[in-house]
Amino acid sequence: MPIHSLHWEAFASGLDDETVICAAMKWLCGDDDYITVEKTKSFHGNSIHIISADITRRGQARRALAKIGANILKEILADIIGRLDDENCVHFRLRLADLSCGKIVLAKPGEHRVVKGKVKLQVYPPKKPIEVAEILFGEAIERAIRMGFPQMVS
Repeated sequence: MPIHSLHWEAFASGLDDETVICAAMKWLCGDDDYITVEKTKSFHGNSIHIISADITRRGQARRALAKIGANILKEILADIIGRLDDENCVHFRLRLADLSCGKIVLAKPGEHRVVKGKVKLQVYPPKKPIEVAEILFGEAIERAIRMGFPQMVS
């Protein structure tokens, strides 16, 4: 079980309907108990909502990772070295507008309207973080195929 946690984060401006974003995040997590909404102000004083979810239960985190689907997981795995940081976290982003419409699309570098995903890996010697990431994402791909993910309802 090489996953420690899964974290999702999105920002909603005053013009966004945060309930739609929360519904998409709920689907990603599998449960709205993980979702928190922080209402705050931006640097310029505009109202924003920070919508986040931390899944620390390993079984739930593995299932939630698989929910993004085999194709997206394969794209992430293909660039795993570029997505892995020094703290054993794999980073990726999903397009917020597409997710809100019931589609899962990996965001391109530089896109700003995104849901940030961060997978914290559980790495023990003698394994290396890249090996653990490959195992985790390989298992997630198998689970996504077996479970038929994504099955998002818009």
